[in-house]
Amino acid sequence: MDHVPHSYVQTSSIVAANVMWWMLMMAGIGLGAAHLALCPAQPRIPVYLLVLGVSSLLALSGTYCRCVWDAGAVSTLGTACTALLHIFTFCWFVAGSTWVYGAYPPSFTPGAPRYCHKITYNFAFVVSTLIWATTALSLWCCFWVLSLTCWTAVSARHRLTPGRAASYGTAQLLQEETAV
Repeated sequence: MDHVPHSYVQTSSIVAANVMWWMLMMAGIGLGAAHLALCPAQPRIPVYLLVLGVSSLLALSGTYCRCVWDAGAVSTLGTACTALLHIFTFCWFVAGSTWVYGAYPPSFTPGAPRYCHKITYNFAFVVSTLIWATTALSLWCCFWVLSLTCWTAVSARHRLTPGRAASYGTAQLLQEETAV
């Protein structure tokens, strides 16, 4: 597999984003495990944090290891497993978001019927909201880049198509060569 060099800013940004994501997911694992039974309003929220953290970190680890695997069966199997982990993580995130937003607003008073541990619920709510916002922003940016690319191609169409008199200028060049 060829290595494509990146700029220092791009590499630094990728490393910083990965470190922040790892810290968020490890915090989610810790909060989910520590408060497993402290959310009667929606008992799946701590499990959601726990599983999201573990599956996300495993998927990222598989992505990192992909550059180490040689071509062949190990590479194909590793890539397939990593892709399945990413798909599972996304599906789990969608399910967890319905649990988190469905329990809104919980009570943060212990013993109340809709009680959920405050830090655990707020963490799950903020992480879910940030991921949805980042996804929406990314899709919006992709839409505009695609739109601008299409607009540029359409507006440049008259410069890209040859005229009727010449096929990319070859007929005119042949006439000029024979005249000399």
